[in-house]
Amino acid sequence: MWRRSSVCGNESECVEVAVCEGRVLARDSKTLGRTPLGFSASVWTDFLHAVAQGELDGL
Repeated sequence: MWRRSSVCGNESECVEVAVCEGRVLARDSKTLGRTPLGFSASVWTDFLHAVAQGELDGL
């Protein structure tokens, strides 16, 4: 099941995520035909932490 942030609202240009077989998958809602990116749970958690801490601001 793909999910997107509630911040996206009804927009069609969002990042969507899903959990499948212990991995976090991410895709661009504009290009559903592309293979999604896959991340381990620990890498995804590290990414979310970095975003929350502002470590990726300005990139």
